Parts: sequence; structure tokens; C-alpha cells
Amino acid sequence: MIESITDRPYKIMLVEPDADILEILVASLTRSFDAHITCVADAASCLDVEILEPHDLVISEQELPNESGITLAEKLLGLSNRPVMLLAEEFKASEVIEALRTGVTDIFLKPFPVQELIVAAEQSLQGFQLKRRRARRYHSMRELVRRVVRERRNLNQRMELVCRDLVGAQKQLIHRISAIEETRP
Repeated sequence: MIESITDRPYKIMLVEPDADILEILVASLTRSFDAHITCVADAASCLDVEILEPHDLVISEQELPNESGITLAEKLLGLSNRPVMLLAEEFKASEVIEALRTGVTDIFLKPFPVQELIVAAEQSLQGFQLKRRRARRYHSMRELVRRVVRERRNLNQRMELVCRDLVGAQKQLIHRISAIEETRP
């Protein structure tokens, strides 16, 4: 079983109207991954679930009721940059180009070797997790830099105040010394 590289199981969404294919995919994915698998039959349900509970990977049929898998992928990738894989009995060259331009990570023609799908899913999930980890690290570093810059500004302001106080104290000392020297006979 392939373990998630995070502290939680992977979340995989399957969008497949064919119950037989869905059963095969669920069985294969549960054997191969430590994952929570959500199954829906159409694009609208997928988007509804995805908005409430984002997934790490979406595997979708291209020919969905009322919408194509490519259109669904475009909407999903607009929500989050997760990997999306498409399955279809046939793809036109123009559809493959459109899917790849949209950001689909893999395309599988039915019937496909399930093991190849599992390997592609594993690579997609690991790549997605690495991107998320890098993004978190990037944001942490940016926050650290912001904090350092803010602290440096505060330190510079305090140093400026101390310097002003020292200059003021020096002026007062000079005036007192001058006053004392004037009063001496």
C-alpha cells in the first residue's frame, strides 16, 4: 500500500457514471493507496463535493452527463491546482491537446491497464504533495522575511530614537558645561 507523504490519507475523487468501472477503480485504488475515495457520477456533483472538501486527485470519465471531462477539469483546476486524470473510450487529437492545455496530467484510453493508472496516480499524488509542501515552505519563508524586515524597521526606529536621545543629552551636557564655565571667576 502506498502511504501518503502527509500526515493524512490521500483524498481521491472518482467521477464515473459506469458502476462496473467505478467498482474496479475503487478496488484497485484501495488496494494500492492509503486513501479516502469519493465517488460521484457527474460533473455537478463533483464540483459540489470539491468545493466543500478538496481532493488531492480527481480521476474523471471524459464523457459525463451534461458536460465533458475537459470542461470539468478546467473548472476543478480553477478551484485548486490538483492533478486531474481523464479516462475515455476514445479521444480526438484536438481533445487531447485541449486537455493538456487545460492542465490534465494524464489521459487513459479504455480499456487501460489498471496498474498503469495506479502508477500514474501515485506519481501525480506525490508531485501534488511536493508542490503543496514547496508552496507552504515558500509562504513560510515569505512570512519569515516579512517578520525580519518588520523587526529590522522597528530596530532602526529604536536606534534612531536612542541616537536622538544621545544627541539631545550631549547638547544638554554641553550647555551645562558652558553655563558652569561662564559662572566661574
